[in-house]
Amino acid sequence: MVPTVVTGVGRTTVDCRPGIPAVTAISERDWRAAWRAAADAPLRNALSDPAGLPALREQLVAQLGLARGFTPPVAQVVVAAGTSEALSLVAEGLRTRLGRAPRFAVEDPGYRSGHRALTSAGAELMAVPVGPDGIDLAVLARTPVDAVLVSPTHQYPLGSVMPVGRRRALLAHAAATGTVVVEDDYDSEFRHRGSPVPALAALDTDGVVVHLGGFSKTLDPRLRCAYVVVPSGPVGAAVLAARTARGAVVAEPVQVALAHLLRTGAFRRHLGRVRRDYTHRRERIAVRLATSGVPGLEARALTGGLHAVLTWPGPATGAAVLARAATDGVLVADLADYETVRGRSGNGVVLGYGAVTLPELDRALDVVLAAVRATNSDRG
Repeated sequence: MVPTVVTGVGRTTVDCRPGIPAVTAISERDWRAAWRAAADAPLRNALSDPAGLPALREQLVAQLGLARGFTPPVAQVVVAAGTSEALSLVAEGLRTRLGRAPRFAVEDPGYRSGHRALTSAGAELMAVPVGPDGIDLAVLARTPVDAVLVSPTHQYPLGSVMPVGRRRALLAHAAATGTVVVEDDYDSEFRHRGSPVPALAALDTDGVVVHLGGFSKTLDPRLRCAYVVVPSGPVGAAVLAARTARGAVVAEPVQVALAHLLRTGAFRRHLGRVRRDYTHRRERIAVRLATSGVPGLEARALTGGLHAVLTWPGPATGAAVLARAATDGVLVADLADYETVRGRSGNGVVLGYGAVTLPELDRALDVVLAAVRATNSDRG
């Protein structure tokens, strides 16, 4: 795999900011074949279907059946230009249906780009704390909202997994109160420990779940392709109407290439390869941090996904550790930047490991751990 680095002046920087998968891990043969299929597709004097290419939507349904345990009708699958655009579609659809700004409960800390997409589409946000089992359902029970955005399979960024019992409780609450549950199925493909957990959409018997998925973490974020599975009924109709009004946004050649990767099994083969690589890197992180010698250091989010959250006691802030690590050539993210209520999660950094080699990962861990020690010492 080609190392993921950024070349600076007199220095090679290891980029461990979250959100970058192992793009170069896909088989070049499969990748080229997908784009040949796109180039071979006949030209048409026609506009693209706003909901997405039927061939891709059919393959998405098949993949959801294999990987997530539910097979929605193709008509309920909508293609979007990334998860942020998908969220803005949902917010726009709800705003039109309600005739006012929809109120969303969101996880705190949580997916900051998604939160911005919601507010840009006219939604109001209520930040809800996240615990070991996901979003705090007691807060939801006390405060009415129109929709709740959750990442129950691997909460971003803290990595908590919502147990099946709490999933059912969330769905029951939503059905009783008319709340829409927007499920961001983030990182569901990469579970390193524990038993697989069903998607909320697979458990939904009342049509309250809008399910989001995409290819940014499985293939390449630059493809800008995601999908929305809407329920039948007025909410789904409103989201479909918003998609139709905006028109098609993902280029048909991209959709043809993705449909080819899904149809031929190349996508599943790729997932199998990178899943093994990510699990190996995850184990490397767990071992290194267990023997770090940093008092109170805790590693979170390692049950799945492509990142780890490192937290510690003491005066060193995530911003201070981030700055010190950057001077030594390692880029990470400050956990505080994901918070709405500052200080809710403590001091920490988010370290992505999807696109780095093992030597780069070792170097990054050395630098970050040294930065925590030094910064705590400076401020102690």
